Amino acid sequence: MYVRVAEITSQSSLQFKMLMAFIENEFLPRNIKAGQLSGEIFRTSDNSCFVISRFTSKTEANKIMSIMKTELEEMKGSNKIRTMGKETGRQ
Repeated sequence: MYVRVAEITSQSSLQFKMLMAFIENEFLPRNIKAGQLSGEIFRTSDNSCFVISRFTSKTEANKIMSIMKTELEEMKGSNKIRTMGKETGRQ
């Protein structure tokens, strides 16, 4: 299993709410349909959160990341997005 964590911080709470609506209603459902195992959002303040995504492998995570690359670059425009990943022994 491979886990990828994205830390997202927006410039304002309104911008954050719009971004979260997009992630919850478009991004995660499409990624899960493409093979992502799960996605969870943990809000840390009024303008930031962590998104934890689980995949079968790093290869699968990179495949799905390539599908959303353009949109991810657009989101980075006015948001700070930092990602990190880790292979786990759990299946």
